[in-house]
Amino acid sequence: MQRRKAEQERASLKVRMAERLQEELRRRRDLEEQVQQLEDKVHDKSSAGSFVETPKLKELSLSLEDAKRRLAEERQVKENFEDLLTALREELEKHRNEADNLRDEVVPQLRARLEVLESDAADTEKLVYETTRMQQEIQQLRSENESLVNARRSIPQQPVQFQSIAEEAEKANNTPLASMRVGLTRSNSLARSSAGLGSKRGSLSRSNSVKDRSGDISPVGAPTVSNPMKELEEQRDALHKALKYLLQRQELQQKEFKRRIKEVEAERDAALSLTPRRTAFHKEVTGLRREVDSLRRRADEALEQKWQCEKGLSGLRMDLDRAQQETGSLRDLLQEHDISIPEIRLENQPLALDRAYNELRTTHALSLARVKQMESGSDDSLGAASAEATRTLELLKQSISDAEAERDYAMNEAEQYRKQARALRESEMEHLGKEKRLSGDLFDAATRMDDLSQKIQQQLTANSALRSRLAEAITRGELEQQKSTEQIIQLEQKLKAAEDKVMLAQQSSEDAVARHEDEAQAIKESHTNHLRRNKSGLLSPAAFSPKMPPSPVFAQKSPRLGVTSSGPAMTLAEATKTEMLEKRVEELEKALRDADHEMEEVVSRMNTAQMEVAELQMERDEAMRSTRKLQAEIVAEREKVKALMS
Repeated sequence: MQRRKAEQERASLKVRMAERLQEELRRRRDLEEQVQQLEDKVHDKSSAGSFVETPKLKELSLSLEDAKRRLAEERQVKENFEDLLTALREELEKHRNEADNLRDEVVPQLRARLEVLESDAADTEKLVYETTRMQQEIQQLRSENESLVNARRSIPQQPVQFQSIAEEAEKANNTPLASMRVGLTRSNSLARSSAGLGSKRGSLSRSNSVKDRSGDISPVGAPTVSNPMKELEEQRDALHKALKYLLQRQELQQKEFKRRIKEVEAERDAALSLTPRRTAFHKEVTGLRREVDSLRRRADEALEQKWQCEKGLSGLRMDLDRAQQETGSLRDLLQEHDISIPEIRLENQPLALDRAYNELRTTHALSLARVKQMESGSDDSLGAASAEATRTLELLKQSISDAEAERDYAMNEAEQYRKQARALRESEMEHLGKEKRLSGDLFDAATRMDDLSQKIQQQLTANSALRSRLAEAITRGELEQQKSTEQIIQLEQKLKAAEDKVMLAQQSSEDAVARHEDEAQAIKESHTNHLRRNKSGLLSPAAFSPKMPPSPVFAQKSPRLGVTSSGPAMTLAEATKTEMLEKRVEELEKALRDADHEMEEVVSRMNTAQMEVAELQMERDEAMRSTRKLQAEIVAEREKVKALMS
């Protein structure tokens, strides 16, 4: 945009310069033709022998000299104008190069800065997403802990009772042995819940607005005049005026370009030096500094106006000194004519204006009286020099009137300058006081903003530490959860194996007890038959017959059953394998105790993790409250700074 505008201005300037150059060349040719005609006329007259100088010839020679002088001046003006045009072209080329530099270097840097800001915004959005994800993971960890506690509570603790197996007693009536029943239950449920996370992606948009400003430049048309000398003078004045406008416009453009270059360089330096986190704070500080610079510039302008006022007062002082010199010369002239006037000294200590005015009126009245007295005097003393005296008196009156007019004008100017100086002094004092107060307020605001930035940095550090602790707690909880799950699975496997062993032992014991009951029943029946036979033998008549020698079967001792028909002899406990069953049951009880102990450890770890999570949540809530408090303080400070700037 700036380049296109500069090119348009350059093209319009070239067109105007070409038009003025063509017009200047045309006028120069006309002047040269006129000079040539005058020279030819003079040469013809001189060749004809007319050497008598007439008034017309003198007038023509004077006009010729004047035309030559003006031609030389115009040539000098033309050369100066060409030099100025060359300088303007160089300046335009310089500004064009600066515009190209801004387009090629500064604009890409600003775009890079914009990309950095967009990436920072994306990082901020990612941080919000991570915070949401951590909250959901904490909620998931809570649900998993609750599921583990419920799983532990769901494992029943049932006592295992075994009925004793009675052996043969000494009593006659033995009851049959009851069968042993062992009941075992298992629970291996593990609830895991997973929650899906939805990610949000925010879009960043930026809008670029370009404000076009166009100004119509109308070339200045030079009026055509019939007189070539007058036309040449008007053309010179127009050229001077156009040159003055061009210089003013060039100065304004240079100031505008310098200001824009400084702004762009400041933005570039700020974009290269600042970190993303402190960008907003440094923008505020930069705005404050810009306001302070504007206030300083206004103070400099006020000082410049004060200097101009002092310059005007010094000029007024010079006018007063000149009036004093003229008054002194008038006093000398009056003293020559024996007119007494009071002495007024203004070198050491000036009198008041009203007193000087009264004295000047008195002197004026005395002078007029003396003049009238001199006019009404004897004609003999003034007869010879009447004309000179009249002229002197007129000159004296005119000088007195001029002195009075200058005195009144000087008094009015002095009063005006005094009022302006007083008003400027008051406005300057008020402006300086206001600027001082504003500077103090801005400095306090900047100090508070620095403190807030330090607090924000500390809060960000605490938030990052809390975030790392949350991540560590979540990781540790996941590891412990995985470890607990593995332990629970191992315990379930152990319990299942022990339960299988106990079931096998119980089945074998039941089978052995059943066989033993069958054998005992058979032995009992055989024993009953044997007793019945013995009883029937005692009641027979053969009992009273002579005793027969005992049968060798009954004569022998009762045999020891070391080996039976089913195998080697063993006790009832060995036959029913109750010891093995007791060992298996003891192993199962030990496994259950170990499982209870490990479940208690898991529950204690889960409780510890829940306490840590609760502490982290409290710290997170405290950090969020601190962050909101800092944000409120920052908003309040910004409002204060805006109020100070307004």
